[in-house]
Amino acid sequence: MSASRSLAALATFLALGIAACMQPDEPPRAHWTDVSDSTEVRLIRESESLCEDCITLEQVLIMGDTIGEGYLREAFHMVRDSAGNYWFGQYEGVKVFDAAGNFVGEVGRAGEGPLEWDGAMPVHTDREGRVHIFDNGNFRHSIVGPDFALVDDERLPAHVHAVRPLGDGERWVLNMPYPSPEARDLPLHFLEGGEITASFGGLIVRANDRSASTQLWRILGTDSADRIFSSSWYRRYEVEVWSAAGRRITGFLDPAFNDPPHDPEAPQSADNPPPSTIRALRVDSEDRLWILSWRLRDDWLEMMEEHRPPDGRVTLEMKPGLNTMDRFDGQIDVIDMTTATVIARARMEGVVVVDFLGDDALWAGEYAGAGHLRVGIWEIGFTP
Repeated sequence: MSASRSLAALATFLALGIAACMQPDEPPRAHWTDVSDSTEVRLIRESESLCEDCITLEQVLIMGDTIGEGYLREAFHMVRDSAGNYWFGQYEGVKVFDAAGNFVGEVGRAGEGPLEWDGAMPVHTDREGRVHIFDNGNFRHSIVGPDFALVDDERLPAHVHAVRPLGDGERWVLNMPYPSPEARDLPLHFLEGGEITASFGGLIVRANDRSASTQLWRILGTDSADRIFSSSWYRRYEVEVWSAAGRRITGFLDPAFNDPPHDPEAPQSADNPPPSTIRALRVDSEDRLWILSWRLRDDWLEMMEEHRPPDGRVTLEMKPGLNTMDRFDGQIDVIDMTTATVIARARMEGVVVVDFLGDDALWAGEYAGAGHLRVGIWEIGFTP
């Protein structure tokens, strides 16, 4: 045998031996969209090439007056209509600002009748420019036209925590405590024609009714294939994916999201810090998962001071002049779901991010002194 053939044979032998000894990090598995009714969880890792300057953010608008008709008491539910107007849900009404941030008017008033509210949640603008408003206090879904006139109403069976349209609002996925015995401990429900057609989302194990209520709360997102993305509101960075029929597809988990874990029954301390939380989910046209979260700042302890109540247990409370939200920064993660890796990240210091606003913007709360809420609109750019 020639020397060149001997060397080739040796190289082949070594390559086969090394391949046999190497163990993959995890077994091969199907693409996430091809799995159905699965119990698998894919651990989220940071990409070795994690990009921290691929996401650009520019604040383009601030809305909300500190006094007068444009005053905002609360702003956790907002949509932008087809004319570029912003509809903000208040407890007793919906305040509308135009594309330049000027106050336009208010839709409805407090009460129980048509166009009267007790917890208005604008959640969707359909192709006809109508705004869909879910009313928690009155257990009602109302459709309002661009002229602020009522188009239609339908009853809801219970208090809704979160809602997302499937398609253009012909069907909805709701997060709520549904009172029927067979679905009492299921967090997600399909609504169609005013009726609940199916319930899903994994059974909640009740320690008591109070704990079960918070365990039921979900953050929701949907994609163009009407898949549903659901995560716990508190403490865990875990996203489950469900098909349009309510079958579990897969799950994504970052086990280090709150480390050490938060114990809600114990006083806050360096060993029991307040938890970071997920706030919003979005899936873009490239099937990348975007996650908005509130992340606990490294210097949060410097904002606290010790208090000793009559029971003698030392607790931490915010220093005078600081808001509890001062302890957190807003964060955006972009996750490649095929590899379960975070490929891009942006931190927004001191910005209380609330939700995405379509594909190119998000909105955030800003406090101009105690009790004076304003809302900022931020344009998002992304160059991976």
